[in-house]
Amino acid sequence: MTETKTHWKKLRNPLYLGSHDFQPNEERIVTVKAVQVEKVNGTDGSVSDCTTVHLVDSKPFILNSTNAKQLAKIFDTPYIEEWAGKSFKLVIKTIRAFGETVDALRVKNEKIAKQLPPLTIGSKAFIACVEKYKSDPSVLDKIKQNYSVSNETLEALTNGTV
Repeated sequence: MTETKTHWKKLRNPLYLGSHDFQPNEERIVTVKAVQVEKVNGTDGSVSDCTTVHLVDSKPFILNSTNAKQLAKIFDTPYIEEWAGKSFKLVIKTIRAFGETVDALRVKNEKIAKQLPPLTIGSKAFIACVEKYKSDPSVLDKIKQNYSVSNETLEALTNGTV
């Protein structure tokens, strides 16, 4: 079992995600909830307007130019309103900044395939899909575009098993 370690920076600004929130060599796939400008308290007591990326199931992080350019590139759009719901990978890179070598939070140059919600036998969505399939079997492709469908679920769906 590997030991979990606590970085000292984790104690200074716990509201925003940073390199200090990652274990060595850790990568995370995260999904954008919203991007906005908000007032952020610095560790020195100053307050400034920063662009932040709010994530689904994680604390937000402060968006710098390097990461903003990378998100625009992997999402194929520079418009932040189009980033919501899209996933990407966060990693830690060692960089030179302000005359020092530091760890920095970076958006990995890697597109993440859209993760579809599972279609679960017996769920409301499953029952609705069975009804649609019964009336028009050609909807099967559309169902597969919107849900992750296991072989077992596919068999139940096509057999009309609710």
